[in-house]
Amino acid sequence: MGGVCSYWTVVVPTKSPAEAMAEQWLFALPMGNNFFARLDCIRFHRGWLFLACCLVQFCSGFIYSFMMLADSLDVYFYGKVTKASSRVMLLAYVCLGVSAALAGPFVERRGPRYAMVVGTVVVAWGQVLSQLAISYKTPLLLLLGYFISCFGLLLIASIATVQKWYPDMRGAASGLCIFSFGVGNGAFIKATSMLLNVPVGAITVVLTGQGMTKVFWTTGVFIVGVLVVCTLVLRTPPVSYTVKGKDIHNVDTHRAPNPSLVQDEYLNVVKAMTLLQCIVSTDFFCLYVAFTANIMPILIFLPEIRQFAIQIIGMQTQDQVNSFFVNIYGGRLAAPLLSDLIIRVSYANPAYARKLMFLGLLVLQCLALIFLPSQLHNPIAVQRLASVLTSAAGGGLALIPCFITDMFGVYNAGTMYGVIWTCWTLGAVVSGYFLSNQLFSVESVCDQLYWMLILTGVGCGMMIFVRTNSMDRFFCGYQFSAFGKVLVQVPFQLPPRDTILDLDRENHSVVTMLTPTSQGSDRGLILWNAETDGKDHENQAQRDFS
Repeated sequence: MGGVCSYWTVVVPTKSPAEAMAEQWLFALPMGNNFFARLDCIRFHRGWLFLACCLVQFCSGFIYSFMMLADSLDVYFYGKVTKASSRVMLLAYVCLGVSAALAGPFVERRGPRYAMVVGTVVVAWGQVLSQLAISYKTPLLLLLGYFISCFGLLLIASIATVQKWYPDMRGAASGLCIFSFGVGNGAFIKATSMLLNVPVGAITVVLTGQGMTKVFWTTGVFIVGVLVVCTLVLRTPPVSYTVKGKDIHNVDTHRAPNPSLVQDEYLNVVKAMTLLQCIVSTDFFCLYVAFTANIMPILIFLPEIRQFAIQIIGMQTQDQVNSFFVNIYGGRLAAPLLSDLIIRVSYANPAYARKLMFLGLLVLQCLALIFLPSQLHNPIAVQRLASVLTSAAGGGLALIPCFITDMFGVYNAGTMYGVIWTCWTLGAVVSGYFLSNQLFSVESVCDQLYWMLILTGVGCGMMIFVRTNSMDRFFCGYQFSAFGKVLVQVPFQLPPRDTILDLDRENHSVVTMLTPTSQGSDRGLILWNAETDGKDHENQAQRDFS
């Protein structure tokens, strides 16, 4: 049990001088014995890393193109649509969620480059096994290929890394990465539909299974090639990295302590919460439920997009069907960018601004779900309300990485995002299982809308209890404040201890921190002395990274 608990801790590796020197260049590869091969032609810039993270997200979108392959695989293997291949899709979703949930501590310990190597290797093996399954008509190999495909590790490595390099634009970085994931999803669906000669927006599709032999080797070569290049680019920031006067924790550099103190004690001293405490906190539970409610329209409508658009709204062309995807992608860009704008204009607490934005998206979804059932006879109204619903869902999906980073800290962001991603995969599995056994009709759509309305209402209520006030979150017990007043306060009494042994740290005993004496409102909740411990690190060589 102790080994399991020790895994769920944050261990930040240090960089050797040789590694720091090699990472001044764009392409760097560790060769062992503290030796790094590099190409001294292009200097590293965080913009290149951002592009690499977007490409990783783009390639990870391939996992959701399976919805275009399932029926064609049935015809190829069994001669008719049996829904047997849909089980492979559900297994792929489960593996994606599990790998994402477990990837966070591994990424922080070994760094994004090593995580990318592991992820790229297993994805390559998954594509090889899938191609062998097609070549020899062996469904079991296809099941095994999707089982080992570890796209979750790639998702977490890229999104956690980009949040460290962009403390000044976390919303924009998060939004563009998740936007790239959606674009990759749509691009691979389009590519597979062209290879299979199956129009995405067609009302009646004649499946022949032809072209299946080309799908996995063509997409696999492209994906693995892109991931190999991105592996050489991804890395964590150096210890003294600053951009626009802030370090990776979004703390002003003139108030920050020595970087080595930040590396060793930031989570314990400043955030005062361990990784396990973050995972089991009431704030994360409420956010988990709210996020589930927010993304449910995508999980429900995306598999039914063709039937919904054509049978209910009356769309007749593929371009009209694709308009739904445009709305989802637009929301992924707009919501996090708008949250960044609110923070910059109003100087708001970043976590509080993200909370308001997320709550606003849930309210929009509630309003759309209230009016949708009564407007199913009006195609124009349905199209507009469905666009609002899916846009808000896309916005919430893109907002959650930066929201989690601001809530739980940059070192915990990857793990927390991986854990919350499980609600997406579980929702996809549950909805995929029930929708595959349900006949599509107006009545079934109404039932889905009513259930989504109830869940969204619960999500709105849960968001109220997501505490962004630091005094509430780090209170020894449970405290909830609103409008500057403490509404609920339940202190936890801990038995007095004379000392804290190293064994206690391994068992993750809770350490109660004394409330610091008031030292002026400008100090906030930073528990170091800016005058005696602070140091302005003006290392120009490290500023070149930004």
